[in-house]
Parts: sequence; C-alpha cells; structure tokens
Amino acid sequence: MVMRLLLSFFQTGKTALLGFVETGSLQGILWNTVCFCRLQREMNEYRAVARIGANLCSLYNETEEQKKFLSVITDAEWGVKLGQLEISIQPVFRQRPEVKSCLIPEMVKNRMITPDIILQYCSTFGLDRDRVINQYITTLLLLQEDDDSSTGIPGSGPNEGQPLCNEEALERVLEIIPMLNSPSELTSSLCAALFKLSPYNYERIEVVLKIVQAADENIGAFSISQAMGLLQHLKSYKRVSPPSDVENTYLLENGLLPNPLSNSRLPFHLLMQTKHFWKIISPELSEEAFPTLLLISKLMKVSLDKLYMSAANHVFEKKMKPLILEQRKKGQGHAYNKETVKVAKTMMKYIQCIQSLEWAAATAHRITQELPPGLEKMQSLRFCLGLGEVWLKDPNLEEAERARGETFLSKLKLQFQRSATENMLMSSQLSSPEHLKLTGLPARLIMALYEHSSVEQRYRETLGQSFPDIHAAVKEIATINNVDLGKIRNMLLEKWICKTGPAVTKEMGNQDCVANIEEDPDLMRVVYMLQSYPVDYAMRLLNPILSAETWPLSSSGPRLTFCHRTRVLFCLIRLADAATLEAQLQMPRSKFEYYLKSYIFMSQLEALNIPYTVQSFLSSPKEGLVKGLWKNHSHEPQAVRLVADMCLEYQVYDSQLWNSLLQKLLGFNLVSHLQKVLEAIVAVPTLWEISSFSRTWRSMILAPFVSASVPLSPDQQAMLYRTFVLLLKCPFLLNLDLIGIANRFAQFSLPAFALGTLLLIPCESKKTQQIQGFLSMCNPVAVLEQVDECMNTGELAVIPSQIRETVLRFISQNGQHQKLMKTKHFNDLKQLIVSSGHPSQVKELVECLIRQNCHDDADLLTREYLKHREHQRGKTLSNGSLSQDCLKEFLNMTNGVSG
Repeated sequence: MVMRLLLSFFQTGKTALLGFVETGSLQGILWNTVCFCRLQREMNEYRAVARIGANLCSLYNETEEQKKFLSVITDAEWGVKLGQLEISIQPVFRQRPEVKSCLIPEMVKNRMITPDIILQYCSTFGLDRDRVINQYITTLLLLQEDDDSSTGIPGSGPNEGQPLCNEEALERVLEIIPMLNSPSELTSSLCAALFKLSPYNYERIEVVLKIVQAADENIGAFSISQAMGLLQHLKSYKRVSPPSDVENTYLLENGLLPNPLSNSRLPFHLLMQTKHFWKIISPELSEEAFPTLLLISKLMKVSLDKLYMSAANHVFEKKMKPLILEQRKKGQGHAYNKETVKVAKTMMKYIQCIQSLEWAAATAHRITQELPPGLEKMQSLRFCLGLGEVWLKDPNLEEAERARGETFLSKLKLQFQRSATENMLMSSQLSSPEHLKLTGLPARLIMALYEHSSVEQRYRETLGQSFPDIHAAVKEIATINNVDLGKIRNMLLEKWICKTGPAVTKEMGNQDCVANIEEDPDLMRVVYMLQSYPVDYAMRLLNPILSAETWPLSSSGPRLTFCHRTRVLFCLIRLADAATLEAQLQMPRSKFEYYLKSYIFMSQLEALNIPYTVQSFLSSPKEGLVKGLWKNHSHEPQAVRLVADMCLEYQVYDSQLWNSLLQKLLGFNLVSHLQKVLEAIVAVPTLWEISSFSRTWRSMILAPFVSASVPLSPDQQAMLYRTFVLLLKCPFLLNLDLIGIANRFAQFSLPAFALGTLLLIPCESKKTQQIQGFLSMCNPVAVLEQVDECMNTGELAVIPSQIRETVLRFISQNGQHQKLMKTKHFNDLKQLIVSSGHPSQVKELVECLIRQNCHDDADLLTREYLKHREHQRGKTLSNGSLSQDCLKEFLNMTNGVSG
C-alpha cells in the first residue's frame, strides 16, 4: 500500500510531492519501506524504493543519504541477479564490503556461477581480487569434497545439490588462475589445505596438485613431481590389508570422516609425510605387490634396505614358516621340497638386494633363528655364512665393524656346524635326545654313533630289518666339523679291542675271552666300523696288533696281551675272505679255526700268568699241558674252566681227570659252563662210567631251581631253558624224578616246560594220568603261548609240536573249545579235529560254533571235514559237488537221521 502510494506521488511530479510531505519525514518513510521489503525479501521492491530515495536525496542535495540508497540499489540488483541463480544475498545485504566476501563459498557451490560473475562481484563491491580468487579456488576444491557426501543445505535447489565433477572444477580453476596478480598466496593455502582432504580421494588430490603445478610457483612443503608420481602409483594399486590404527588416528586428529575408499586405497598423506610410511607399507608386502611398493619407496627416497628386509621377513612369516610347519606335520621335514625351495629363493633374492651387508647378514640370521631344526635351517645358516664372508671382504670396513663381523662369523660357523650335524642325525634316523645333546661335541658324537644299538642288531636280526647308515652319517659329521676321523677311529679301536676307558668295570685279565664275535658287542662295532674301509686297509691296520708288544696306533697305548690279539683275530676273520687272510696272516685257511682256538687258550693261560708264545703253544703236547695246568692250578675256577675246554678241544678223556674236573666245576658253581660241558661229553660213552658223572647231571638239572626266584629274571629264565635242553639230553633220564622236575617248572610259571617234562615219562599210563591232571589245573592257552614265545629256537626238535598237540587234544576231548575261540590257536584246533576224523569231536566243535553264532565258521568246518573224510576213502570232491547245506546234512548224519 505504502509502495503504491509512493509511486503515485512520484508520478504527479516533484512539486506535488514536495508539497505533500517534508523531506525528513519522506526519507524516514522510505527507509522504513526498505526495511519492510528486506523482511519480505522482495529485491525488486528494494531496488524501486531505493531509487526513489536516491532521486529524492538528489533533489535535496543530500549526498551521504544518496550514497546509502545507491548502495542498497547495488545490493538489490545483485540480490535479483543471484536470486535468479537461487542464491540468497540476505546474509550480506547492506553489509560492509569486506563482509560481502562471506558469500563467496555459497556462490562457488552453485554450478551456474562462473568465474566472470565472481570477478564482477569483486569489482562491484571493491573486494581484494586475489584474495577472492584464492577463496573461490580453495572453496571450490576443498569444500566441494564435503558436498560429495551430502545433498545440499535445506531448501537448496537441484543445482545446488549437484557438486562439480573434478574435471569441471579443474577447468574453472585453470580459467581463473591467469587473472591472479600473484599466485603465491594461492599455492601456499592450497598446499596447507591439501592435507585436509581425505587421503583416499585421489581424484580431488590430483586436481589440487595440478592446480598447484599450473600456478608454477616454487613451494618448499613438498615436491609436486614426487607427489604426482606417488599419486599415479597409488591409483594403479589396490590395497590388501585393512586400514591401520595410524590411519584412523590421522582421520580423527584432522576432523575427517571415515571413507569407504580406505578399504581399497592407501592413504596419500601418510605416505607423503613418511613418518608412518612403514606402518602403511609393511602389511601390504607380498610377492605380487612388491614391484609397485618398490617404485613407491624409490620415489619417496626411503631406505630400500628396510623395504627388502621387511619383504624377506614377510615372506618368511606368511609363507615359509607355515609351509615348514605343515611339512613337519606330514613327516616331510628332512627332505627337499619344491615349494619350500621356491619360497626360499624368493626370500634370498630380497636379502641379497640389501646394500648393507651387515643388515643383510643380520636379517638372514634373525629369520634362521626362528626356523625349526632340519634341512631348511641348515641351508639358511649356510646362506648366512656366505653373506658374512662377503661382508668381511669389504676393504672399507672400519675396525669396529670388522671386529663385529668376525665375532658374528665365528659364532655363525659353530651354529652352522651344530645345525648341519643335527640335520644329519635327523635325516639318518639317529636323532635320539642323547645324540642331539652331543651336536656341539662331534668327536664324542661319532663315538656314540658307532655304539648305536643298530650295530649289534645287524648281526642278530638281519631278516626284514632296515638300519640307519652310520658310516654315511659319521663321514658327513666329520666333514661338517673338520674332525680327524682317523684319530677317532684309532681311539675307538683301542677302547673296543683293549677294553680301555672309564666304562670298563673289569680288567681284561679277569674276563672270559669270547669264543664268538656275536658274544661281544665291542667286536661287532670294530667289524662294522672297519667295513667302511677297503679290506686291504683294514688288514694293514689290524695285522700289526697280532705281533706288537704295545698298542701300535698311538704313542701311549696299553701293553698288548693274547686276549687283545685274539679279539683282533676274530675281527680279521670276520672282515676278510679266506684268500686275503691266507696271504696276510701267512697261515693256511684250513688252520684258521685252529689258530683262533689256540689264541683263546693262550690268552687264558696268560691270565693265569703262564706265558706262552704262539710257536711254543702250538708245538707243546696238549695232554701234558692240561695235566700240568690241573696239577698246579686246580684251585682256581678260571683254570678249571680252561682245563675243561682244552680237554674237550684236544680230546683228552682221562677218567680220573674228568672225575675230579666235574666235581670242581660243580664245587665252584660254574653252572652255565658245566651245562655246556655236560652237553659235550654226553657224546663220550667212556666218561659215563665215572662216579661223578650221573651225580653231576642230576645236580645240574636241579641246581637252577634252587637259585631261581619268582618273578624270573631274563638270565634265570635262560638258565632254566638250558636246564630243559640238558634234561632232553640226559643219559640218565630214567633215574630222574621227572614229575618233581615238572612241578618245579610249574612253580616258576613255566607250564610249557613242565608239560614237556611230563612227556618224557617212559610209562605210558602214568604219563597220561599226570598230563591229564596237569592240564586240568592249568590254563591251556598260557601253555600254547609259552610254546610260541620260548620254544621257537629249533633246538628242542619235536618237543614244541608234541606239547602243542597234547594241549589241543586235551581241549578237544574235554569240550573246552570255547577257551580258544578268539585266539590264534583256534585254527590249529580245527585242523587237529578235522585230521583226527572223529565225527563226535567235529560235532562238538560245530555245536560250539553255532552256540557262539558263528554259523559261517561252522559250515566251513563241516565242509573241510567232509572233504577230508572222502579223501581218506580215496575219493576227491570239489566244492561244487558238496551240498549247499553241508551243515544241516552233517548234523542229520551225526544224529542218525541219514546214512
């Protein structure tokens, strides 16, 4: 209403207007109208009222008031202009010119605002051109990123909610940069503001960098070319690790929101600053990503040695270690594996690229320390040694560094030797805890290896056995540790042949000289050790011992005795063939055994302080020698045994001598020796007549029962076994209390031997009665088990089979089949019953099987029995000719239903 009134007044002319109101009151009305229009945000009315006010002030020559109205006109005109672009000027309307720059950010956000409009705005309101352009560019680039994740401010139009794309923003900025008087302030603010962008928004970062680059100003904060190069590498790379804590902290400290791009992109800012470079790069290390990471590291001029170290550690942790652990689980830890070798080569390639040889050696050694014992650790230590040697060859090393290198290398050599030795033990199946403890003492280890239990087992259990190759292991260990194997060999020969060392508890003079190499583990070890050398060499090594006075293989060896020479002769005979022995020992091959026996006797005479040379012994009359020895030394157990052995060897069967000899052997309680003597002289009938012969036999059979105790020790069990063998050979069997002896065997839990003794009873009825009574009171299964365990040497001839058959017949006759149903002896029982041909016994067993729901076994048993019966009748039946229901047919037949 007021506005229309003013306009009508203005149209009637100034005279009427001047007459209508006074000037002061009219200006007040106009300013009130301006304020009213401002509240209504009607910019056209603003402008109209302001023009009236300006004209009015012009009539009254009020210059100051006129300027104010003109200012309002200008604001209103920009209000109309910006309003058409959906930008409100209200926040800066009628404000001072410096406040007008606050509208720049809102203008920049609008896609329809051009740089020309911005420059006109600056010119209109007298704003600092460079400052506004700087603000325009900064706002365009930096605030634009916030708009990427929003839809605009409330009430904004569609254009305002659609930010410029990176290409459009760059184009606008490049258009306006030439209008700057000086770009230095712009580049400074952009460089500072660059790090306020999201570090994962590569596109926006690239725009900023290109603008700074286009400004062509020198900046000291960072290198533009370096930043652009890093950005290009990052754009082509896809990260594999999740964002780290360092990245999250950086976003928080700089007020940046989390960005989903962080899952696939690396943070640009953190890599540029390099403070946290390795925390970002290390989790990304892999064989595939390494080339890109290497380019990034070169560009950022960080330590490439550290990159290669990190890469080697990564390959070890992520690939090598799991691979080795998996191989260990599968039992493949001591052999080459293609995959392991491939991974190891990759790791070595990284380590070899490290320029600092000290770092390279340290990295390889650190990785090696974490490897489990085995081939991989040994190879890794060998690689470390190579690096250490190359390190020390550097002529430019300082004294301190060289000293460090020498210390490192010396320790590394010892570690390599131990690891290689340990790996050799593992690969040779010799890695017992005792052996592994000796890896740092190679000489003692080699000695322990030659005393391994497998050396003895080779001579005793050769069938179907595989043994570790101790020769190869020893040779390799000696090479690894630079050990003089010849010196160790000589020490071992002295220890084993001469019985020297702290482990020997008896002097050789008080020991029996062995009669067979299998009786002495040390001699087995001598033979085994020397088998790794050519036969001629072994002969040249041992032959001098036969004639030397002192041990010839060392400067301070012991004095040699005939016992030592005998042991050497045993070894020579085992090592060489007859032709070689004949040539080396200068004796006919037919005399080898004779000479060996002579050496044994000479060693025993020497132990009794009766010296003989080889020639004097061989030429002496043996009967005279024996009787002289008996006359002077019959009070010594060792001499008594020697006399018995020489009498048997040289067939001296003087009745008077043997009568005394048997009494002495018995008196000295030389039970095991006396058993062997009795077994030998049973073949000499002339000695049966001597008075002590039968008494000695009886005593020898009964004596072991007196000294034994339950439970039996292995030695006592062996003694009772020999007693049973002696019982079988006794020429006075009819005079012995066999039932009493059987009871004694039974008391010591030897039921098989007890039953075997009862089988020797000559009276058939008495034997049957005793056997029935014995088996009714004992466990027949225990008897059969003992036959298999203790009577399998072949020395007992048919006795074991007789015992087995007796037990099985007893079980069959007494219907105790069920006791053997689930044992390995049940098949023997079936065969016995089938072969006996008694239908009643077969029927009992069949019925027993049926009661146990073993119908298939029962049917099979009847088929076997019917085939056996027809075979005895001279007929041959095939399985096809038998009835399908043999079991039913057999039961009907045995029950009298048919045939």
